[in-house]
Amino acid sequence: MSRLAHRNPRSRKAADRGATSLELALLTPILLLVMLLVVQFAMVYHARHVALAAAQGGARVARGEVRGDWKGHSEETARTQVRQFGSRLLGNAAAQAGGDLSERWVEVSGEAVQVVPFLTFRVHQRSGGPIECYRPDTRDGTSQCENRP
Repeated sequence: MSRLAHRNPRSRKAADRGATSLELALLTPILLLVMLLVVQFAMVYHARHVALAAAQGGARVARGEVRGDWKGHSEETARTQVRQFGSRLLGNAAAQAGGDLSERWVEVSGEAVQVVPFLTFRVHQRSGGPIECYRPDTRDGTSQCENRP
């Protein structure tokens, strides 16, 4: 038999004394960082939902108003909804409306909550669709929606 086989089991335990504490001290910061990253990405995901909900609310206003200051109303609606849904979830939020002759949209952007230091995530969502317009049957083929501003 070799000399290692006859070694005293107590001396092996004495050599391993403190190894668990050292392993825990080395792994704890890594585990904390992984947990913080999971929470960070959950906050980014939630901030995207807040931005999308606000953009959809602003787009509903933009698509429904045929004339007037639809841009101002839809941007204000989007900003109001960001404040209602989670102003602390989406920092530096900005809303911008746009459109052409057939559709309108609202874009909401901002910064997600920062959980992990030095990681900043920008969130940008856009929602839009065709302009809603009542088209009465005039029999001459004209509509009040064709000459929109």
